[in-house]
Amino acid sequence: MDKFAKTILQSGQTTISNYLLKNYPKLGMTSDQLVIYLQIKRNIDIGNYFPDINDIANSTGFTNAKAYQVLHELVEKKLMRIKTLSNAKGQDFDVYDFSLMYEKLSELNQDVSNDEIISNDNFASNNTSAEITESDRKKVFNSIESEFGRPLSPIEIETINQWINDDKYNPQMIKLALRESVLNQVYSLKYMDRILVNWEKANITTPADVERNRRNHEQKYSKNAKFGDKSSQNKPDIPLFKIDK
Repeated sequence: MDKFAKTILQSGQTTISNYLLKNYPKLGMTSDQLVIYLQIKRNIDIGNYFPDINDIANSTGFTNAKAYQVLHELVEKKLMRIKTLSNAKGQDFDVYDFSLMYEKLSELNQDVSNDEIISNDNFASNNTSAEITESDRKKVFNSIESEFGRPLSPIEIETINQWINDDKYNPQMIKLALRESVLNQVYSLKYMDRILVNWEKANITTPADVERNRRNHEQKYSKNAKFGDKSSQNKPDIPLFKIDK
């Protein structure tokens, strides 16, 4: 095998949402910030969840100072945060987290607007596969392929067909499960399946149910945060790379 071709294969690939590439300016994201995100995403994809600033700078052509500046900008714009997690041994480690960016991106997504959610409130949960048009089915496949950034495998196609034909999941619910997966940066049908199963167990069967469930969780989180530990409220500002989880 050609040496260059071997290097390409060994380097692996990084999948980026086309929706992000198309809409990142609408998030207030600059090209420099996108480049930094791409380099961090590249590292995350190979298991390095907190790449060294020198690696980021070398990969972008930025100076270390410039790279730090762009990272600060991402945090200030609430597109990125740094979380501290613990491994099985109880050891803490930091990770770059872009879930805030994907939450903002989801707000731009017009596929499932609030008006659409309300209009779907009457959507029967027991729709049969016969009522699902081929156009609806195709849109489900296209949406998943677009977000995953790759063609679906035969097994994945079979899984989605089973969702529609056997499990009687509505295409709108599958799209919402896809949105949840994208927000959590998990591009996996297994993850989507767990979401759909959990919704079914919780009797969440329509887009309106999903929206109400989301709002209930947000209200519960806000309430807990309001009456939670107040000891941290008067703490001074913490430098970027020592942000608490």
